[in-house]
This record gives sequence, structure tokens and C-alpha cells, in this order.
Amino acid sequence: MSRPVKLSALAVGMVFGFFLTASGLGNYRTIHDGLLLRDPYIYLMMAATVGTAALGLLVLRRVGRTAFGGPLELPRHPVRRQAVLGGAVFGVGFGIGAVCPGITVAALATGSWYGAVVLVGILGGLWLRGYVEEREPRLRTDSGPRDAAPADATPAGPAPAEGR
Repeated sequence: MSRPVKLSALAVGMVFGFFLTASGLGNYRTIHDGLLLRDPYIYLMMAATVGTAALGLLVLRRVGRTAFGGPLELPRHPVRRQAVLGGAVFGVGFGIGAVCPGITVAALATGSWYGAVVLVGILGGLWLRGYVEEREPRLRTDSGPRDAAPADATPAGPAPAEGR
């Protein structure tokens, strides 16, 4: 990844974090009230962000290239069981903690110890998943050992001659 791309990612992340906290979405009470359906604010913010992202993708599709001139690639993947289960766990965690990973980092950056506690929990869960995956190969999202080449990978060496 080039230095300009890294710097722009850092800048976008900082702007995102600023607006996340400035909008009140880094506030536990705001999220809690939204999840209890007492205040529609978080849902209106989500609708605004989805609309903004859709507009941005529309513009990028028309241009066909990214801001740094690379080709625009929007991969599509089938829905997998692991993604559905992960989404359910994420939803339960979001409901209990009233924070998502982005809000956790924003809360931590603004001095909230609650954000630190949740971040420790997130990192612990990530570690646990890796530990379980190493001990139970059948739970891996890929089909083989971690060091193995993908099944569709071309073996190294010269390509076979055609027409023989």
C-alpha cells in the first residue's frame, strides 16, 4: 500500500472518528435510547450514512476508478453461515454493550473507560476465535491448512505447452 493511500486512510479515519463523536454516536445514552426504541436518532443517522455511501458508490461506478487511479473493484460474495453467525454475535454484543467497534474506539479516544473495557472484550473474542480455529481445523473458514495454497492456485513453474 502506497504512502498516499495510507495517509488518506488515516485522514478519513480521523474525520470519521471526529464526526462519530460530534454526532453523539459515541455516547452510550444515545445508543442505549435508540436500541430501546426511545429515540430514532441512530436510525436516521444510519439512513443518512447508507444514502451517502450509495451516492458515493454511484459516482465511483460512473468514474470507474478510485481517487488514486486504481480500478474500482466491488467484490460480491455469497452469504455464508459464518457471516450470519458472526452478525448474530455482533448484534447481541451491540445490544448488551450499546457500542460497536467504531464507537468503542471513539469512546476510548475521548477518555471513556467503558470503551477500554469493551475493546478488551473485543480483542479477547478475536483471540478466542483464533485459538479455537487453530485447535479445531473443521471450524476454519478456508478448507485447508493455513500455509497451503488455495485449491484454484496455479502451481509454480512453467506453464504446460498447449497443443500437445
